[in-house]
Amino acid sequence: MAVFKFRLASVLLYRERVKQEKQSEIDALIGARRRLEEEIHALDDSLLSAADAMAGTEGQIISARQLQLYGSYAHQVTQRIRERQGALKKCEEDIVLKRQELVDAMRAVKALEQLRARLEERFRRERNMEEQKFADEIGRRNFANPEAWKKIPR
Repeated sequence: MAVFKFRLASVLLYRERVKQEKQSEIDALIGARRRLEEEIHALDDSLLSAADAMAGTEGQIISARQLQLYGSYAHQVTQRIRERQGALKKCEEDIVLKRQELVDAMRAVKALEQLRARLEERFRRERNMEEQKFADEIGRRNFANPEAWKKIPR
């Protein structure tokens, strides 16, 4: 009995592998985005704690050097926060692009899977028709000439 063989199976495997690679790229970008968000949050917290420390010295005399150090620290932290926010925005844009590529890859895989299912169904119907024709031929031979079957050695 014949077995269905999908001629584009290697293409289907390739497209599934591409789809998995796109998914892993998105996962990596999401991890990078999460790390950037955590860094931004940590920088915000450190800036707030430094501001709270400066607020704790209210009513006290603060040296110009301390004030300069706080200003310099606050400036550097806000600059790093802006850099991380820019990187976060870039990362989110990359995620959107990769998601679109993943959708395209999923469509390609789905199209091949549907083609495979249609071809397999057609193959099964043709095989069933051939088996039915064969069974009909055997029945017709038995019915049309029963004496011929007696002559065949068993």
